[in-house]
Amino acid sequence: MKWGLGLKSGITAGAVYGLLTSFVSLAITILMKEEIIKQIQAQFAKLPYEIPVTAEDVYPLALVMSVPGSIIWGLIVGGILGVVFLLLHGELLGRDSARKGLFFSLLMIAGTGLAELLSPGAGLPLLMIQTSFPVFTPINILLFLVFGHLLGKFYDKFRK
Repeated sequence: MKWGLGLKSGITAGAVYGLLTSFVSLAITILMKEEIIKQIQAQFAKLPYEIPVTAEDVYPLALVMSVPGSIIWGLIVGGILGVVFLLLHGELLGRDSARKGLFFSLLMIAGTGLAELLSPGAGLPLLMIQTSFPVFTPINILLFLVFGHLLGKFYDKFRK
């Protein structure tokens, strides 16, 4: 098995996906500032001790980290899913790898959607779909379909 093919295809598609989702992440961080601060405060409330920082103090860090965090997460998830795609390539529906990649994305979206229904918060972070901000979910799903298509394209390109 050519593990490098799956990794290279996945990481490359994941880099593009991470870059695209970084714009969504940045938009969420800017447009939903108050909600994000509330979520940070809720996390602080769960800590067993007091910390000398407020959620408002931490928000700029969330803003700054939204872009590189999305790109890094895209690379990590892309590498993992590239190997899974390599293992499933022969079993996936589709005449070419780009279509197989789209089908793979649909399976992942359906699987993580089912995980979210059965246990909220369990599955969708894998795809970086923000269930706290459902208005962005269709955009993230569209971007994940782009990831699948690119995964298949890069798979064919690197296989040669």
